[in-house]
Amino acid sequence: MNTIELNDPYIGEWITFIETDKTYNNINIIDADCDDILYKKIGNVYYRRVLEDSRVDIRWFGALPDGVTDCSDAIQQAFISADKYKLSVTAGKGTYVITKTIYIPQNPDLAFLSKTYDFNESVFLIQSDFTVFESGYYSQGELVSAIGGLNDQTNCFGIKFGNFSLLTTLNNVTSPALAIKDWHQGCELSNISSFKFSTLLKSVNNYYTVFNDLRTSHENNTRLGERFIFSGEMNLNVFRALVAANSLVGYKFDGPLRACHFDAVSVEGVTTGMQFNSEINNCSVVNSYIENFDLAFEFNSYIDSFTLDNNYLNFVNDPSRKLIKYTGLPLNNIHLLSTNNMVGITNYGQLFVSTENDYGYGMDMSFNPIQSGSINYLLTDDFGANFNINWKAKFPTYLANIQNAKGLVPGNYSGQYTRGYDGPSGFEADFTIPNLVHLKTKIKNTWTQLVYVNIKIETTSGTKTFRGFFVGNSFYEFTASGIAASGVLESVVNPDGTIDVKRTGYESENIIGITGEIRLI
Repeated sequence: MNTIELNDPYIGEWITFIETDKTYNNINIIDADCDDILYKKIGNVYYRRVLEDSRVDIRWFGALPDGVTDCSDAIQQAFISADKYKLSVTAGKGTYVITKTIYIPQNPDLAFLSKTYDFNESVFLIQSDFTVFESGYYSQGELVSAIGGLNDQTNCFGIKFGNFSLLTTLNNVTSPALAIKDWHQGCELSNISSFKFSTLLKSVNNYYTVFNDLRTSHENNTRLGERFIFSGEMNLNVFRALVAANSLVGYKFDGPLRACHFDAVSVEGVTTGMQFNSEINNCSVVNSYIENFDLAFEFNSYIDSFTLDNNYLNFVNDPSRKLIKYTGLPLNNIHLLSTNNMVGITNYGQLFVSTENDYGYGMDMSFNPIQSGSINYLLTDDFGANFNINWKAKFPTYLANIQNAKGLVPGNYSGQYTRGYDGPSGFEADFTIPNLVHLKTKIKNTWTQLVYVNIKIETTSGTKTFRGFFVGNSFYEFTASGIAASGVLESVVNPDGTIDVKRTGYESENIIGITGEIRLI
């Protein structure tokens, strides 16, 4: 086939065109394709520009990285041409001035073919307040904004967009720098930074999408804006290595999250770190750095399951800093694991803020064994009525009582720290065998333990009381003359190592009920 060599007027390099009758996506070339950039017609012969890696360079369309030339129309045309012929986009490194919003065409290919926009660590310079890049779709042949339209009408698959910085000559840009919508499997935003933008990203109805290495801040300690705003459906998203510094809200979520994962996320210099205003299902924050916050996590709707695991949480010895705030609702289920390293916490009252107590907190707490503060700090009425402390937790000093809005919850009842029989009794009565007093606990058997017993047995003919304690498996009863070894109760060790308390004989009458308490001293 014949080839011709031409000099590119923008990059000043010689380029090769090859004779062909097909476009890059294997469709017959027509005269309308001939833009003198990708296709040329000389006489009756069509030529196609030879591409090294199926990418077009925005400079070919007139985008000059000189920090002066308005590159908006050139970049938009590069996007349109690349989309038409199923090509990707790149750029020569430099500073490109943009003066109006550029639309990213949808990529609805259900074969999940990838389309990459890699800007080669270039800088986009903004001199007025507007959104720089925004999701778009074709309406009657014209590329228009997808923001504000119906969800999932302009789906995108396989778009990878990033590798650039956003700077501005303004003191603050209030418009979201990026606005993306309906991105699905294989889509990714990565390696993007902004400075002096109140909001780096407005994300609408995106799922199966990766948000990776997005960094945004404001000058000094100015707390302005909501750096990341997510709305619509958010399913199976991955948020990795995100930085939202010096903001009123670092990450704001106005739509439901399902199976989303946050890894190595930074929360620094914020009034509120992460704010969730819709339902959460099975999400986690792991390996993240959380420091210099007023409130780290705020939940304003249902929390089916949310886990904090292996995070660095620095309270900087400031008692005003709070970790978690949320509304008491039936589905609440938060797991605060012992792998979280809480530094500079002055008291356990900083763990969360009480807002409503009908359903309690739904909190599963495992305390870090290296935390220096006493567990006595749990003596606070901020704790709700429904939370568990993981029995595997290693406490720094000793167990203590916990005050909550439903009354005093003794910390050393058998059920409170073992996920056993919660409530004021610490046991569950087993009436399987008639007339036999059989009380099941979740206390682990040891020969050195002290187990306090104070129970009342109601029968058809009256009541009997038994008061005393076990030392190991030997029972000592309180009597009018003092404490004496007694055989009226016995400790039975179960196969799982827990103990049951039983009467050594049967009652002569029917047992109506058993009240009282059994607890580990």
